Amino acid sequence: MPPQEFLKKFGTLAESADGVKKLRELILELAVRGKLVEQNENEGDASDLHTTILSGCHKLLLNGAPRKNHESIPVARSDEPFSIPANWTWVSLGDFGVMLGGGTPSKQNAAFWDGDIPWVSPKDMKVSHIADAIDHVTQDGIGKSSAKLIPQNAMLMVVRGMILVHSFPVALSQRELAINQDMKALVLGDDRTGEFLLLAAPGLRDQMLSRVERSSHGTCRIDSDSVSGFPIPLPPLSEQHRIVSKVDELMGLCDRLEAVQGQRRGVRVRLNRSSLDRLTSVSGVGDATGRSELSAAWQRVCDHFEVLYDTPETLPDLRQTILQLAVQGKLVPQDPNDEPAEELLEKLKARREELIANGDLKKSKTVPLTDDDIDITVSDHWQWSRLNDLVEVMNSGWSPACEPNPTNDESEWGVLKTTSVQSFVFWEHAHKRLPDNLEPRPEAEAKPGDLLMTRAGPQNRVGISCLVRAVRPRLMISDKIIRFHLIEPFMYDEFVALCLNAGVSQEHIEKSKSGMAASQMNISQTKFRMTPIPVPPHAEQKRIVSKVTHVLSQLTRLESTLTRREATRTQLLTAAIH
Repeated sequence: MPPQEFLKKFGTLAESADGVKKLRELILELAVRGKLVEQNENEGDASDLHTTILSGCHKLLLNGAPRKNHESIPVARSDEPFSIPANWTWVSLGDFGVMLGGGTPSKQNAAFWDGDIPWVSPKDMKVSHIADAIDHVTQDGIGKSSAKLIPQNAMLMVVRGMILVHSFPVALSQRELAINQDMKALVLGDDRTGEFLLLAAPGLRDQMLSRVERSSHGTCRIDSDSVSGFPIPLPPLSEQHRIVSKVDELMGLCDRLEAVQGQRRGVRVRLNRSSLDRLTSVSGVGDATGRSELSAAWQRVCDHFEVLYDTPETLPDLRQTILQLAVQGKLVPQDPNDEPAEELLEKLKARREELIANGDLKKSKTVPLTDDDIDITVSDHWQWSRLNDLVEVMNSGWSPACEPNPTNDESEWGVLKTTSVQSFVFWEHAHKRLPDNLEPRPEAEAKPGDLLMTRAGPQNRVGISCLVRAVRPRLMISDKIIRFHLIEPFMYDEFVALCLNAGVSQEHIEKSKSGMAASQMNISQTKFRMTPIPVPPHAEQKRIVSKVTHVLSQLTRLESTLTRREATRTQLLTAAIH
């Protein structure tokens, strides 16, 4: 398919993952290869423009004097990355102008800063045309440092920094300014070439990034010779103008496509949340009216399932809603033959008092539940309890300095990271190796049947719970994880883990987090023990866990299918582009 025909149809292809991003890259690549607009033999040869640019470089007034010497840097045939139209020519980037470096006035001298001259650094290189910067310097700061005044219409580029791992930022100066030492400025011999260079640089990004070097401590940089000698395809000036105009037109189309896609995503998100909110807000499911409302809400989700859940990122909300419905008693039907929850709690209370009397459990004050602790949408047949009244043992582990790269050798001791605890899932592989010079603490070893909750770390990683169903030997829990066991045999371990990840229980845990910053939060055992837990009949607890396990496994398979579909779309788009 010819490029022009391809671009007419690229709105459909843009529906794939990262489709618009890839099509933007394609537009720039076609532009620098001479395939975006037709050539016109009446526009002459680019070699004449090259001569004009070099002449302009000699006439540049830099530091108050004309540039006396500007040697052309020829492009070797072996350095030409692809073929270009016959009336184009390859020109080294350094031939387009005079390269100037940047500098930083002393930060210790206040007289050098807060002036009216923009001082551009890589953090400002987020737009294509720069007229201002976050920082400003004074004329005195320029005169008494390695910083230089860069004239208007110079091409600014980042030549040092970690951004060079994936991007090569460029921009045109819109006024006189200065740059820091992580950048270069190309003062153009012919201002009319600036806009084409502005699109040529990102169009040749991969070729430029192949010249990036890494220092011993990991910093990325492109040396001056690599930048100056970088080959740029040069079209005649008239064609440059037509290319720039066409690129602007197509990028505008990309903007509109992104806007339409954003609107679609917004509508889908609103419909998704509305449908799920309706499911979780139905109350009184113990009566016919409540069951009817719940059934109707489920049917609405089912009727529009393929629209609401057509990408992997739409599934987390559905997964969380399944957990929410489970802890509200809306996922499986109640059975009147089940032992009532009231009797279960009476037996649990008696067993607790027996453990206290035997000295196996420390007596603690019972804190009555309030209306704020209870979810009114939960099944009428259920009861409520605080976690403290269900727990027999609660402790935490040990966090020594460990080695980051564990082996699979089960004879070696390790310490579980907090990432081993996922919502309702335990990851055995997320651990560090205990150094040979440290003695293990067997009392902290994780065992099947342990209930775990993360108690410290980043805000989004605190308060997550799971049950350890199986675990290899010699893995200890860290002191950032709370471990607890329930008074048996009244509450099903997996059901309690489920409750702690959804509904009122999860909301209590979220409110109980404290800390000076989102990166360092924690929950005390005292607050954790106060978590309200819904209590269904024991048999119903097992039915709920079985249903949740089945549904979540189905969603995992659906997520894999949608992920593969997105990958296939991307592959098809990439193949079409090639």
